[in-house]
Amino acid sequence: MMGGGLASGQDYQSRIYNAYLLKNMDSWKEVMVEMESNYQITADKNLLYDIIEVEYGYIAYCISVKRRKEAREVLERAVGYVNLILVNDEKNPRIYSLQGAFYGFRIYLEPFRAIKNRNHSIEANQMAIGLGPNEPQAWMEKANIAFYTPAILGGSKKRAVPLYEKAIRLFELTPERTWQNWIYLNCLAGLGIAYEKAGQIRDADVVYRKLLELEPSFSWVRDDLYPQFLENHSMN
Repeated sequence: MMGGGLASGQDYQSRIYNAYLLKNMDSWKEVMVEMESNYQITADKNLLYDIIEVEYGYIAYCISVKRRKEAREVLERAVGYVNLILVNDEKNPRIYSLQGAFYGFRIYLEPFRAIKNRNHSIEANQMAIGLGPNEPQAWMEKANIAFYTPAILGGSKKRAVPLYEKAIRLFELTPERTWQNWIYLNCLAGLGIAYEKAGQIRDADVVYRKLLELEPSFSWVRDDLYPQFLENHSMN
């Protein structure tokens, strides 16, 4: 928040959510840096968890646009924050969910250690589900592991579908986890993509339409995913 004073967690959440909707990663990074500066002043543990989630999203973006050096830098910082939280909160399923995701990122950033990182990713995700069997992020990351792991290492687009479905059901059982939550929207988009890859075209169409009903300004779906889907499947 500009103009003196520290921003609230809700302010950060709203700004990150809008940056996600508009695909404005410059704004995302600006908020991320501001949050980290705030943490250095306050040592707020709740803020630290929010920072890790924001860094998780930024790392994924950097990987998607092949900014590997920046992805590695943010990843190392985020892993350090995860370890800091686990010192005092070793039974937090959401932290283990993110830890598993970070090992998943390493599969792409350190391909020579792909099998080792895949195994660590699965172990962290199993810990997350064991500690929080109804934690939607744990099931979303399990779906991501299945979807994004190369088939040669045991990945499966088709097996990811029911995992994404379960994550969405769990998110929607707790309405506050769906309000202005970019991770929930990202999980829905992941389900749509998985449906399409698994050949469940009508189901994918329903999910994309749902996303646009929830957030008409969701530029990734509005401008990229859904138009490409319609073109690929002659549904326009």
